[in-house]
Amino acid sequence: MKFGRNICIIGGLLLTGAVAWSGNSVRAKTTEVNGIPWFNSMPAALAESKRTHKPILLLSMFGHIDEETPCANARTMRATLFKDPEFKSLAQKEVVLAWEMVREVPKVEIDLGDGKKIKRTVRGNAVMYLVNDQGKVLDAYPGVYTAKDFFPLVRDSIKELVGKPDADVIAYHSLRGQDITLTRATLGKSAVESPTLEFIGAKTIQGAQIKTVPTTPEQARFLRAASNIRDLSLTPMTPEEAVTKITGHSPEGQSGQALAAEIMQTDSMTNLIRVRPVVHLYFASGKTLPTPGEARDAILETILKIPYKDPYFGLKDVLLPGTK
Repeated sequence: MKFGRNICIIGGLLLTGAVAWSGNSVRAKTTEVNGIPWFNSMPAALAESKRTHKPILLLSMFGHIDEETPCANARTMRATLFKDPEFKSLAQKEVVLAWEMVREVPKVEIDLGDGKKIKRTVRGNAVMYLVNDQGKVLDAYPGVYTAKDFFPLVRDSIKELVGKPDADVIAYHSLRGQDITLTRATLGKSAVESPTLEFIGAKTIQGAQIKTVPTTPEQARFLRAASNIRDLSLTPMTPEEAVTKITGHSPEGQSGQALAAEIMQTDSMTNLIRVRPVVHLYFASGKTLPTPGEARDAILETILKIPYKDPYFGLKDVLLPGTK
């Protein structure tokens, strides 16, 4: 069927990356992705940041940056943004690259026999943090972005925030924070994960349950805005349903390549216009800047709704009775 073939193409175009990096089973100081070295630890990246006076761009992800199937959004960035020549220029001239694994990403594998296997991941995500040479987070970019959206965004953050005291950084975010209406996010991830969840019989979940009690008006505003973000990829759907929800129209008659480009652009614009204002509210709600570890719950749980502290990632309902 033509449509089924197009869905396969969408998944391939969004997540291709199996030959895009040079993995190494022996962990060294750095790992290369598309010929660009990434520091494997924050202490090493901080030392380089102090030496070069460049901020750190830290990729926080589920899975390993050099494995075949890390989380969907990490694979998408590896196959798109990280292959852009401008990203290599950014890495060489303006930032120190580093990555960290939050935890392994859940994997679904279908063994078709004769050595043929289908591998998919669910429930992960990826965030890039801009970190100063003191290890404090200046800004955060959850999800995926097109090159057109990402480079002006990160360069504005570098220009306006690097070298500034905490109060100035917080003021920058205060000016840009906005309340938002109900928003579906993680769109590209949904295109490849929702059909997998449908296939394995998973139920729709709300994601991480936030129990934070605000103590200031700024914290209350952030939590209120974050509650309006919905992770679409938590909802099991058929490929047709997922693409229609993301694009707003039937995928019939469109090539897989055209659909993949449209989904990527829609996802990037949603992150830029709807998710980023909530990120600003988070930074504006604090008195000092957080470390990446301190920012993790706010970004991954409160904003992105990832149930990453649950050992089953919200998938325990797919277990057969009597198994564990």
